[in-house]
Amino acid sequence: MAQPSGLDSGMASRDYFKNEESLKNLTSSGNFRITKTFSKLSKIVLIIIAILIVQTSFAQSYLQMIRDLPSGTVLDTVKFIFTVRTPSIKAIDWYLQTITEISKIGDNYQIALTTINPFLDNERVSKIKNAPYNKSQEYNKEVAKYLQSTPLIDANNEYIRKIADTLFINETNTLSIIDKALTFVHSFIIPSDSIAKLIDAGICRTLDVNTIIETRKGTCGESANLFTSLMRHMNIPTRYAVGYVYFPELNWMDTHAWSECYIEDVGWCSVDATSNASYIFLHFACIRMRYGLDYEDCDIQTLNYDIEPVEIKKVKYSK
Repeated sequence: MAQPSGLDSGMASRDYFKNEESLKNLTSSGNFRITKTFSKLSKIVLIIIAILIVQTSFAQSYLQMIRDLPSGTVLDTVKFIFTVRTPSIKAIDWYLQTITEISKIGDNYQIALTTINPFLDNERVSKIKNAPYNKSQEYNKEVAKYLQSTPLIDANNEYIRKIADTLFINETNTLSIIDKALTFVHSFIIPSDSIAKLIDAGICRTLDVNTIIETRKGTCGESANLFTSLMRHMNIPTRYAVGYVYFPELNWMDTHAWSECYIEDVGWCSVDATSNASYIFLHFACIRMRYGLDYEDCDIQTLNYDIEPVEIKKVKYSK
């Protein structure tokens, strides 16, 4: 798993906190009293404050990136044809992507898949934007299971509680919570190639939330872990998704992880804290292969064998 450098809009805020002097500069207005020694929780709170200050520019940066993509890149409907070894049909065939044909070729399976642009449905988009937030919302059993904590995604972690208490104050809108969490996670985690290599090799099953917060290092998998833990803490059911990004226009072809939030009266919505700071998902480039409570629940031995296609091509046919 790797993060495409061309989609990273959060590095400036990460660099800002490399030394204590930067923290002092941030708080020189007198609104905060800074001592020589900062507790980890205090530092996290200050990082959150800085991130919230630049949140709007993050979203604008991502939307500008979409506008700047080569002509014909952002498509409303895309057909992929790919070959995989161990397909999970229930994961691959769903609202955003529909299997139109599947055939067995030797030990592998060839799948024709059509993805759609969920943002063309104006009624659905309106419901997403205006969904009220209810901390006491109850869900059916199948949805409620994605509120559970796991060893990798601990929604009751002390740091998660503190981050949530600082990020989400008197929130009444579900999307506002999702957007703030996306921005925070996108800016908080520093990409780590060494962790990516361990996950690719099947040695690491992604880092747990506590380790992520302590080190601030990770991959798309760690971004999904941290974001998902925040959502579950806020009583927003969230699934962990793993798939493949095929985006040759930006030379991005790799396994990837993201999250799927459940919004009442809408359903499951894909969001990606790694590649952007907006709820807008790269529907034209991502194929979901697995989902679950966390990485362990996705039944993956290695990403290369279970997730990465043997062959893949994209057929563009509708703007």
